[in-house]
Amino acid sequence: MNLKASLICTSAQEREALLTTLATPAGVEINVHVGDARRLLAVMQKDRPDVVLLDFPTPDNEAFEQIEAATLRVPGVMVLLVSPDPSIDLLKRAMQAGVRHILPAPLNQATVQSAVDYLHKTASLSSRLVDNEGELLAFLNAKGGSGSTFLASNLGYTLAATGKKVLLVDLNLFFGDLAANVTDRKPGSSILDIARQGERIDAALLESSVLAAREHLYVLAAPLLPYRIEVLTPAILQKIIELALSQYDFVILDVGRTLDPTTIKALDLSARIYLILQLALPAIQNVKRIETVFEGLGYPPGKLNVVVNRYEKNGAIELDELERATQTKVARTVPASYEAVMASINEGVPLPMLSPRDAVTHVLQAWANDLSPVTLKPKKHWFSALTGGN
Repeated sequence: MNLKASLICTSAQEREALLTTLATPAGVEINVHVGDARRLLAVMQKDRPDVVLLDFPTPDNEAFEQIEAATLRVPGVMVLLVSPDPSIDLLKRAMQAGVRHILPAPLNQATVQSAVDYLHKTASLSSRLVDNEGELLAFLNAKGGSGSTFLASNLGYTLAATGKKVLLVDLNLFFGDLAANVTDRKPGSSILDIARQGERIDAALLESSVLAAREHLYVLAAPLLPYRIEVLTPAILQKIIELALSQYDFVILDVGRTLDPTTIKALDLSARIYLILQLALPAIQNVKRIETVFEGLGYPPGKLNVVVNRYEKNGAIELDELERATQTKVARTVPASYEAVMASINEGVPLPMLSPRDAVTHVLQAWANDLSPVTLKPKKHWFSALTGGN
C-alpha cells in the first residue's frame, strides 16, 4: 500500500523548482500545492494524505491558528513543518498546534525523504506489541525533602546502565527538577506539551518529546512554568503511560507529594509504589495516613514498598519502631552519604557514575538487580568443550 504525501510550497516558482529535482521515493504518491497555512485544511481534506509537509519560512500566530484548526478537523493526518528556524520555542508552539515535527529548510528531495522515513518510523513505533510492556514504578515522598527524586532518577540510571531502556517521568508539575539529576541538557518539551495534544498523542510524539539524558535513559520533564496544568487529566496521563510502557523496559514516575485524581491514576497503574521517608516522627505519621488512603483505594499487599532514605544505625528512631507504628515491613534502606549525594545532585551526574564505590551506589545496584536480574550462563568445563558435551 502506497503512502500519500502532500507538499505545500510558498510560491509557484518554488513548486516548479522542486518538481524539476524531485524523485518520488518508492511506494510514495506525492501531490504538490502552492499556498501557506490557510491552504492546509483544504489540502488535508482533498488529498487525504498520510503526511503533509508545509513550507513555513516565517512563524506567526495566525498561521499557527490555521494549523491547529486543520489538525483538529482532520486528526489522522501528520503535519510536518519545513522551517529555517530550529529553535525550541518554535517546536513547542508548533506541537501545541498539532505539528509532529519540524524539518530543516529548504523543501527538497532530502526533506521529502526525511518525512517518509519519519512516517515509516511512526508506523513501526505504533505497531509494537503491547505484550512487551515495560514495568511501571512510582516514587512518592512521605514528607517533602525525603529524596524520592534522587532515588527515582539514580535507580533509573542504574537500570539503564544494564542495557534496559528507561523513561523517567516528572509528575511534580510545580517544582519538578528530575532531569537535572541525570543530565545538564535542557528539556525541549514537557509532559504538559504532550498532554495539550489530546487525541493526537501517539508513540512518535512521545519519542520526539523526551530528552535523551544518558545511554538508554530518557526523561519526560516537568514544565518550566506550571501553566494550564489541568490539561494533564487522568485519562491523558493513562494514555501517555500506556504508550511509554510499550516503548520502554521501565517507566519510573516521580510523583512528589501531591495526591490528586491524576497522580492517583498514575499510582493505580503502577506495579510498585516506593514510599520514601527519613526516620522522623512527622514522616512516620504521614506513612500511616498514606497507608490508610491506599487501603481505601484497594491496593493489594506488596504494592506499597517503604524505603528509608539516609538511614543511620543507632538513630533516635529504630527500624522496628517504624514497622510497629505503620504495621508495614521496611522494604529497603538507603544509607546516609551526604557529601557524595550532594556532589551528584549539584553536578547533575548520576551517583553511580560519579562515585561507583559509594555505599548508596551499591544499594542502587542491588535494587536494580532485584528488579531486573542479570542472567549468567554457566561456563562449559574444559573437558565438555573438547567432547562437545553440555
